[in-house]
Amino acid sequence: MIRLLIGILFILASAYDSAGQIRYFRTPTLPLKTDTTLAFLAVAEDSIANDTLFQMRSKEGFPVAYFRKIRTSVCFDNKCRLLKVTLFWNPTGRYLGYDLVKGEFLSKAEHKPFTLAEYERMSDVLADQFSPLATLAYAEIAPPKKPISKEEEVDGVSSATAKNVLDYVVEGAAYTTYKMWHVVYGPTQASVVALTEKSLSPEYVLALLESPDGSDKIWALNHSQGFVTSTPALQQKLVTFINGTNYNLTERAINALDTGPNSATWQAMLADNLTTKSYALQKLIVNKLKRVTSLDAQAKKSLAEGLKSPNSELVSTILDVFRQHNVADTETCRPIADLLISQNQFIAQKAFAYLEKLDLSDADIKAKLAQYAQRK
Repeated sequence: MIRLLIGILFILASAYDSAGQIRYFRTPTLPLKTDTTLAFLAVAEDSIANDTLFQMRSKEGFPVAYFRKIRTSVCFDNKCRLLKVTLFWNPTGRYLGYDLVKGEFLSKAEHKPFTLAEYERMSDVLADQFSPLATLAYAEIAPPKKPISKEEEVDGVSSATAKNVLDYVVEGAAYTTYKMWHVVYGPTQASVVALTEKSLSPEYVLALLESPDGSDKIWALNHSQGFVTSTPALQQKLVTFINGTNYNLTERAINALDTGPNSATWQAMLADNLTTKSYALQKLIVNKLKRVTSLDAQAKKSLAEGLKSPNSELVSTILDVFRQHNVADTETCRPIADLLISQNQFIAQKAFAYLEKLDLSDADIKAKLAQYAQRK
């Protein structure tokens, strides 16, 4: 059943299947079928009786999803109802979906079954990792009230749900919502992430970077350095995220680039962005080039072109890059010498300080240095 489920969850976003089973799913990370399912011991800090976390893997050995069968009481006002649901996570710990065994359903006060809209609402609520439910205590879901009669049912929610909570729960099922949300974002989520990290490889990170979900891409970029060995294919893929349309992705991709001996695969491509992108991106690029072990010749040429920028802070940072890498060739020093006539005295002085320490033979550069020294 689980193998069949994972095969169709990538087709259906949210629906009843042909057998009448209730299941709702979000956008998956990897459009791969499950080949094997492994069982792991889940953390016992969330009071859920079933302590097994299942990992579903593709034939490539990539984790594609996780699930845990939840059997727990939802209690309030000394009354409890059993919640039986299977929760799913994607490989990066993002909420993926839920399903119920055939014949099972979620219910509200007075045991009323959820409507179709309420099942969809539950999935939307569970997908919100930044929900205020994270800061609320179980007792804060409903305001204090006088003792209830035996005829009153609990949805947990016989007590009226606090008004400020209604925007974050399924109305009439506040305690069920609260319980499910905290399981999704509790210790099990951390276990999911830890298991995925153990399975990381350059090929798997490349697959994760193809996810249609932006948060998955961010997660993969954050795990592209320090978790896997860098490869030319991975480095080239990282450069594709440096386009200026999404600053967060761009910033994470730049940080993930390897600054070691293989950095020449991306340096020139990155430096070419200096004249076309925003200053915020230019600053990220220049600071990254400052940290490489060896500056590529084409990247150096592009940086020299960047000295023509009217942005004095960018020009100053480029000079810092050249100083960091002990750049002293004539071709690069000529545009630096052109800065000696800059109206910005700080830039002119910085260019002079840079050049006067070098053993230069170019007559034109020497003449410009002499002229600047006379004007000082």
